[in-house]
Amino acid sequence: MSVRNPGMSACFAVLGASLLAVAGTAEAGWSGTASKAYTLQNASDLGAVPDSAPMHIVVGLRLQNEAELDDFIQRSHTLGDREYGTTLSADETVARFSPSARQAQTVTAYLQRAGLSNISVTANRMLVIADGSPSRVEAAFNTKVRRYRYGTRTVFANVADAQVPDTLNGLVSSVLGLQNADHPDVLVAYPDAVSTASVAPQDPVAFQSIYDALGIATGSATNLGIIVSGDLRQTVADLTTFVSRNHLPALQVVFQPSEVTSKDTSGMDEWNLDSQTVVGMAQSLSHLYFYNAASLNDPDLTVAYNAVVSDNIVKSVNVSLGICERSSHDDGSMAADDAIFKMAAAQGQTFFVSSGDGGANTGCFGQQGLFQQVGYPASSPYVVAVGGTTLTTSGAHYVSETAWSGSGGGVSIYESAPSWQKAVTGSSFRQVPDVAMDANPNSGSLIMMQGIVLPVGGTSLAAPLSAGFWARVQSAHGNGLSFAAPLIYAAAGNHAAAAFHDITSGSNAAGLLGLFGVGGYKAKVGYDEVTGLGSFDVGKFSAAVGP
Repeated sequence: MSVRNPGMSACFAVLGASLLAVAGTAEAGWSGTASKAYTLQNASDLGAVPDSAPMHIVVGLRLQNEAELDDFIQRSHTLGDREYGTTLSADETVARFSPSARQAQTVTAYLQRAGLSNISVTANRMLVIADGSPSRVEAAFNTKVRRYRYGTRTVFANVADAQVPDTLNGLVSSVLGLQNADHPDVLVAYPDAVSTASVAPQDPVAFQSIYDALGIATGSATNLGIIVSGDLRQTVADLTTFVSRNHLPALQVVFQPSEVTSKDTSGMDEWNLDSQTVVGMAQSLSHLYFYNAASLNDPDLTVAYNAVVSDNIVKSVNVSLGICERSSHDDGSMAADDAIFKMAAAQGQTFFVSSGDGGANTGCFGQQGLFQQVGYPASSPYVVAVGGTTLTTSGAHYVSETAWSGSGGGVSIYESAPSWQKAVTGSSFRQVPDVAMDANPNSGSLIMMQGIVLPVGGTSLAAPLSAGFWARVQSAHGNGLSFAAPLIYAAAGNHAAAAFHDITSGSNAAGLLGLFGVGGYKAKVGYDEVTGLGSFDVGKFSAAVGP
């Protein structure tokens, strides 16, 4: 940045010196992180953030030996390689790829010198968590944070890139918690049309028959996790009622962390949809884990994703959340989360993520107008992104599907395509979604909500349908299957297996443009940016991935 006013130049020099002094460092320079200045559109600047409002910071650390990790994931999914089909334990991933204890301590010591408090390091050393006053946080990361009026809310966001002293260069990937203006949203949708005999919401248990899952094992040998947030006591009560009404096996529910983290019940319809759908599709599970994030803000979600990977208890994980990927890129959560998802892939864990309900403009209405962008974490190369369809049935039997106009999809502007997807699409950039399942709320799911059955949908239905089906497939194969995404693309290449319903009509030109047939992507034969490879025929897919 050039400074035209000599007086201003001197002011910045004094400010820089004071920042270093407050941080207690002797370093002469600063190094960049993935957390960039966060720009808000149509926001009114309210001035500095008062020190009376403490900030909660999550520092993402860089992987060690990342090229080796990439190589392992590739080889473990390459037929004929001696690593094919192997997965790593949590202890192995930590020993080989996590930051070292010494590196984590170096970052911790810096935060202590900077005056931050409540500092903790996660068990796998991927994250360092701390609290601090805004002035100390600004000084520690050589940035500035401002308050804004953003719509009807008062929020804060950093107006300069987050940096760390040169002594931490190569250790820190990103600094989360410098903005609270934007966060991932739940992706539940409600019907906008009267149902018909063939396009109507289904009881979640019916999807077992519709998607041909009855011929394989239930998910009884497999643990499944759901990323949630808030007070889930009513969700668990409704799930218990759902299980009883459908005469399903008793369910073991576990909370991570065990305590109720807040009184927020605003996401109840989402968590009810997720939990009843995964159980309805899986029929039974070994255990259902609710990974309860302290909030839906990026720092808390990153901590929840990391807990899933550090625990390495669940094979299948549902994430019915999404945000415009530009947000995740700019605030640094993309860098932190991709490293976590990559470790999950090495451990044979699969996150099934909703691709979004806004069509080709998913997640970006409030920030980027009508520009086509994909959502995150769906655009991460190390998750399975699940788009949406409109399902036509005859009773509990599959008839056909078309692309749902709300199905989030497109091409990432930041993420590279993983090798298994590039081999099919030819694109060097990550394309979303990978697959699709029923999502149109008009053909959605009938969910128990406080004693009332309600029809709901969205890609928040499609993702848990996929997570529940994967629990069945894992159980059918002794929980020995690796990360699902490469297996999905390999099965799609085995045309004789007929493991997918190829969806060839419809588009994701949602909203006003869609009414005029403008924008979005069209479904077509083979892969497309609306329905991916299509929807699963669960029985045939299970046969395609092994005996």
